Amino acid sequence: MSKLLRYTLVSEGFAEYQFIPPYIDWAAKQIGDLQVIRTTIQIAITKNPSVSKVLQEAALLCSRSFADDRNPCHLFIAGIDLDKPDFTDDLEVHDKRLRELKVKMGKVYRLYEDRTILYVPIQAIDCWIYYAQHNATANSLESTGKEETKKKVYGEKNPDRQRIEKVVREAAAKADFSKLAKQSRSFAHFHKQVTDFLEQYNTTQ
Repeated sequence: MSKLLRYTLVSEGFAEYQFIPPYIDWAAKQIGDLQVIRTTIQIAITKNPSVSKVLQEAALLCSRSFADDRNPCHLFIAGIDLDKPDFTDDLEVHDKRLRELKVKMGKVYRLYEDRTILYVPIQAIDCWIYYAQHNATANSLESTGKEETKKKVYGEKNPDRQRIEKVVREAAAKADFSKLAKQSRSFAHFHKQVTDFLEQYNTTQ
């Protein structure tokens, strides 16, 4: 019988909700017989998800995720884009952005740290998607403006929600996530957190 893993995903845009769940499903299959279900807890779509709303609501949504005893959540995932490059060897700019999210979550993050994964795509998640679409050189998009990458991914600078979701679903369906972890340092950081958590979760009773 497969083991159930229920998780919440909170993000600043529409693309994440089409890209990260297929990745989590894939990652779970690499670990073992895990049945993965995403909760319905997220920033209301009517609010147009944004960085500011993630920073403002992540702590509350995290608490809500772990407060339901009938349908317990096992993992909380939240992320915001870096919105700039990071050429440092140790991802110093990336890590500073992660700390910003941790500080905003405050005591809630400290309480659930062992069940929380935070991610920060360098530039924007559109870079992860572009890597999944094309055989791009590792870290080659960090010097490219995110607006330029967005146009390459969606075919236009200001795609609507329907266009974003369609393109990202197609990219995620054929993505080589192992390769993506070698192409993008920020995705590799996220991938390691997910893999470490899943391996530990799969071995616990």
